[in-house]
Amino acid sequence: MNHSKLKYISSLKVTIVLSIFLLSLSLFSKEFYYKDYSNFIGTKASNISGYGIYYSKCISQHYRLQGMGIVYYYELSKEDEKRTIINYDIGLELQRFIYNGEKMRTYILAGGYYYFDDDTETFTDKTQVINHSYNVGVGLGFEFYYKKLVLNIDLGYKFFEDNLKTYVNDVYEYPELERTTKIGAGVGVGFMF
Repeated sequence: MNHSKLKYISSLKVTIVLSIFLLSLSLFSKEFYYKDYSNFIGTKASNISGYGIYYSKCISQHYRLQGMGIVYYYELSKEDEKRTIINYDIGLELQRFIYNGEKMRTYILAGGYYYFDDDTETFTDKTQVINHSYNVGVGLGFEFYYKKLVLNIDLGYKFFEDNLKTYVNDVYEYPELERTTKIGAGVGVGFMF
């Protein structure tokens, strides 16, 4: 086996062990405070489950489902070329509460997102296009409450894959999958209603 395949298998084992550990923590969830508020809306930046505007809904006393996404564009000017770049991402996260308090909550999460990037990176005679990226991860999250204001922080482990296309002198040469596992994190702010 080559070195990259061994590294991938080792990373996969770490992800599985971490997932089992986090799922075992879910046995200790306490009663849910803020029962009157089952909807949350805000903004979040998480390289585990996505970026943008989020909406989450409590689907039971112990679980919440969160969807998020963003669409944005910008203009890129390079020498005599001007392009409009459109990017977006769509994410989903499932949270399982492990601790519920009056001012905070701890939860485990499993999530992922798809990211479309309309940009290119040009080197001397080579151009790389990364249009499609996929990401999945697991982690531990903390939510802090002040009246109806919610602040959340996540930390976890993630796997992502970029689908690259390489062009040499403007001729398509080869596809490539770039796979990586690493620490993931996120932060968000929102309101409950």
